[in-house]
Amino acid sequence: MLRFLFIFIFFPIILFGQKRVFYDNSEYIEKMDNTINLKFSLDNDLKSFEYNGEHLSYVITPNTSIRTSLAFNYRFISFKIGYSPKFFTQSEEDVKGKTKVFKIQTDFFINQWMQSLEYSKIKGYYIRDIQDPNGFLFGSDSEYIKLPNLNTVSFTGRTQYTFNKNFSLKALMRQTEIQRKSAGSVITSLTYSYLDIRDKTSIQDLNTLGLILNAGYMHNFVISNRWFAIIGLSPGIGVEFNKLTTEFESGNDTTRDTELVGNIFSQIGLGYNSRSFYSGIDLRGIVTTRDDEAIVRFNTARSILRFYVGYRFSAPRIFKDSIDWLEDQNPLN
Repeated sequence: MLRFLFIFIFFPIILFGQKRVFYDNSEYIEKMDNTINLKFSLDNDLKSFEYNGEHLSYVITPNTSIRTSLAFNYRFISFKIGYSPKFFTQSEEDVKGKTKVFKIQTDFFINQWMQSLEYSKIKGYYIRDIQDPNGFLFGSDSEYIKLPNLNTVSFTGRTQYTFNKNFSLKALMRQTEIQRKSAGSVITSLTYSYLDIRDKTSIQDLNTLGLILNAGYMHNFVISNRWFAIIGLSPGIGVEFNKLTTEFESGNDTTRDTELVGNIFSQIGLGYNSRSFYSGIDLRGIVTTRDDEAIVRFNTARSILRFYVGYRFSAPRIFKDSIDWLEDQNPLN
């Protein structure tokens, strides 16, 4: 596991780390290359999914709605670790069970390209909103069905390209730059994901591979020297490949389906920025349309609210020298 995490975090950034050149601050963007950036955030970015059968329907969801994360950024190094503290769910564990959340993410930039990689694991779900075909809802808060052994493991990658060099995606994603003058850009992205859902007490496993291509526009409005607002909209289209495997004594039975999906991503936000301290809040909306006859339907409309706060400070000399040496080893320089 530790070896996997090391490769996940450092291999891409070592391979794609840019040559150590510090550009002058432009009229539009102020670079913060010589500062370490620490960021703490809270959000509700946790997926649930629903089952709609001929005789029954229900929602499967984790026993937590809040996730925390801590991010570290310095030059080309960027990674984020997310988890859900126990105190957010402790009072409801008796009726909904325990949920453990772990997420690690890294991203890196090459000129106007951005590449993100994410690994996420959630263990422990419960079933709610059980109803029959006539819409009759039954069960009570003390009768949730717990699924303590249900695991979801996902790998997600996203490649983005920004067409306007005066628009800083780093200022919005990593806060390692500051947008000093209002600018917007057309942004294209390709998202590819793999999801594995399994329960060691169940005879069924589900695997989903997805590809979604988006193209849209985002604008950063610099309100004053310290305040900014963002707005963006990006429609897309993609495909998902699902495989459901059922284990029998006589062998495995596999069911496959392929779905064409539509996707719309939107974002609005407001933030505060100084050279050392920054904070912000944003709301992201994700709507994904899927076939009603799919094996499983993930929540098709999601609203993700995020609050973040961060601090930038000068890197210690020994740390700066170490990163200088690491960048000098890059064979692409």
